[in-house]
Amino acid sequence: MADNIILEAKEINKSFGGNHALSNVSFRLRKGEILSVMGENGAGKSTLMKIIAGAYKNDTGDIYLEGKKLALNSPLDATAAGISIVYQEPNVFADMSVLENIFMGNEISDKSGIKWNEMYAQAVEALKMVDLSEDILSVPMGRLSIGNQQLVLIARGVFRQCKILILDEPTSILSYAESEKLFQIIFDLKAKGVSILYISHRVPEILRISDDIIILRDGCVTGRMKAAEATEENVIEAMSGRKINRNIYIPRDYMKNDEILKVEGLTYGTTYKDISFTLRPGEVLGFYGLVGSGRSEMARAIFGETNAEKGTIIFENEDISHITTQQAVNRRIFYVPEDRGTQGLFAAHDVRKNMSASFLSILSNRLGVMNSKKERQAVQDNIDKYSIKVESQEDMIMMLSGGGQQKVLLCRWLLEEPKVIILDEPTRGIDVATKTEIHKYIMGLAQQGVAVILISSDLPEVMALSDEVIAMHNGVITAHFDRENATEKNILKYALNLDD
Repeated sequence: MADNIILEAKEINKSFGGNHALSNVSFRLRKGEILSVMGENGAGKSTLMKIIAGAYKNDTGDIYLEGKKLALNSPLDATAAGISIVYQEPNVFADMSVLENIFMGNEISDKSGIKWNEMYAQAVEALKMVDLSEDILSVPMGRLSIGNQQLVLIARGVFRQCKILILDEPTSILSYAESEKLFQIIFDLKAKGVSILYISHRVPEILRISDDIIILRDGCVTGRMKAAEATEENVIEAMSGRKINRNIYIPRDYMKNDEILKVEGLTYGTTYKDISFTLRPGEVLGFYGLVGSGRSEMARAIFGETNAEKGTIIFENEDISHITTQQAVNRRIFYVPEDRGTQGLFAAHDVRKNMSASFLSILSNRLGVMNSKKERQAVQDNIDKYSIKVESQEDMIMMLSGGGQQKVLLCRWLLEEPKVIILDEPTRGIDVATKTEIHKYIMGLAQQGVAVILISSDLPEVMALSDEVIAMHNGVITAHFDRENATEKNILKYALNLDD
């Protein structure tokens, strides 16, 4: 049914220096089809989507929209052609209002100026599509949660009445409820004839929502399959070219160890209330809840980034309730933040500087002069140990895949052995193979006697790695499970605050 093809890519090639990101990539997208693009980090998925969205220019090859050759010199050209994209990392103007973000570059105006009332009325309708209140329209975008920022960007993309909507890892920062809302939006758009190009590393959701799946590996299309006929195992094997053992939990006798961390009654307004738990060396304690449940805010208080209003934090029998982050690091309490783009990485610097940033003191002499040789060796040891794909330490951090960036961020805190490490969404937006690698690293840390707090919106991840699981809802601990009782049904019941 050639007349049903809305988009066709023919032999798309793209290189960055000596790195061939895409090699002769061809595919077709039908009207009203949900086509998922899968592959490991660095396979070329996001590069391909950015070419279709006009953000990158392909070296060779052609793109056809509704049978006509498309010339894309900028994202504005793609928008004008009816192609919208929502990127994995929310690309927002943090100090500008939600309303201004929705219409940035597409303001409604006439000779008298910008028509704010008309823009406001249209923005209200756009937010209704994602079940967000019009009350946020005057709020600076940066004050919204990351999940709500993503929903606003999705509303913007949908409301522009696009023919093709590209979603790059849209659920990686959404809660369970927000993800369900997004899936319903996608099905509604499909029914209206909108075509969806969808990228995700979450195989179950791909199988649930997709019509077809194309697999990219090392910049090449290696296969296409019907979602209805695919399984998790054959999709993962097609992506990686090998079978991956994802069962990596190793039992440990951590209960014999004395408590290293004790949190009692930790409270900050309504953000988190009366949080109490203990943690032992060698234990992996998982926290699961919706975005906004207070997990990350509680973690940042333990790390000293913020201070709670009430409650105590005891570390090795010392009250550390009001320490600074530097004092936490000195005690070897480390925190890997949830948003690597805005909270973790230094985008303007290379891999080496990003990895060594937290431990400049141990890499310097007594006069504070950096020992470059020692720094290079420490960084290279981690690059080799954790199989980070870089040509050199001088590679700019943002040129790495999402999985590579996450490994660098994790390795930053492994230049020194931690006593407690807090991992906030440690595998967000990375592929199954890299996720499995990081899971093995986490389990290895626990085996070495490191106490691990694991915060994740990926319930299978929490269940796979944790010795105990705490469910949170609206800032309150609603349940605490040991591993045997930490079933999906039980955890979701208390994380979503559902009645029997």
